[in-house]
Amino acid sequence: MELDNYRNFLAIIEAGSFTGAADYVHIAQPALSKQLRALENYFGTKLIITTRGSRQILLTEAGRVLYQKAKYMCALEDLAKSEIENIMGGVVGTLRFSIANSRSALFIKSSLKDFCALYPNIKCELFEASINEQTQQMLNGITELGILSVPVEHQDNFEVLFRRDEELTAVFHKNSVFLDDSKKVVTLKELEDVPLSISSGCSEIFLKACAQTSIVPRITCTSTTRSTTLEWTRVKAAVSIVPVEPGEDLGEEFITRPISDIKADVYKTVVKVKDRPLSVVAQHFLKFYSKTRNSQQVCNLDEVLKNSSL
Repeated sequence: MELDNYRNFLAIIEAGSFTGAADYVHIAQPALSKQLRALENYFGTKLIITTRGSRQILLTEAGRVLYQKAKYMCALEDLAKSEIENIMGGVVGTLRFSIANSRSALFIKSSLKDFCALYPNIKCELFEASINEQTQQMLNGITELGILSVPVEHQDNFEVLFRRDEELTAVFHKNSVFLDDSKKVVTLKELEDVPLSISSGCSEIFLKACAQTSIVPRITCTSTTRSTTLEWTRVKAAVSIVPVEPGEDLGEEFITRPISDIKADVYKTVVKVKDRPLSVVAQHFLKFYSKTRNSQQVCNLDEVLKNSSL
């Protein structure tokens, strides 16, 4: 039996109707019905029950068994294809990212390390830059994907692919005299008389929150990179105010506490230039990222990849 028959059987179940499945797999509905009958004849039993006057599809017990096994068979074929392409050098090229200052370490650890292990013939280049430089790098074609920690300028020129929420966080040294590490959160009032080192990417949000609560912060330094901002905490000279992913480990010397009375959205995004096709290596990365990172998919990734393949 052809694997396409199993794939189309899965499409019928997951779409919930023959019409939806036919649209998804781009096969005429009569042909799809014929494939289902061929499967039922092959296994000698009904797989799907449709009730008169209802478009609902119900799986028989045999259908439920085949559904699970078909998913497994199709997944095995996809994995084999991916690994063979890799062995044969089918995925080769250079993938260039514009990445927010000081974010490369986490990106390498959480994504690139495993991606490059899966595709060893792909070379990555990281361009750490400010948001203005990132914008120009992508528009000029120097880089293909952007990993941004603040909203991109000229938003009409870009398409957001993924979004990952962060928290505006107070970071202090484990031996700091400024804050009490027994508390789970920090308030703006507790930060009022504390020397602060602020990442410029989140300074506007922080200062706005302070103004709304009539807090006058004691800012020692504002820095363009998160690593420089955190250096003030490393030397025990200030508490840092930076965006942090939930569960992110900044190092054993740092204690992180979310600022409870700042409710503004803080997030990191993966973006591309709008209407610009993606390279094959970028397409592979986005597929990998969507499966391995728990990020909110903002775009219709299948549509993005389809348009890049035209």
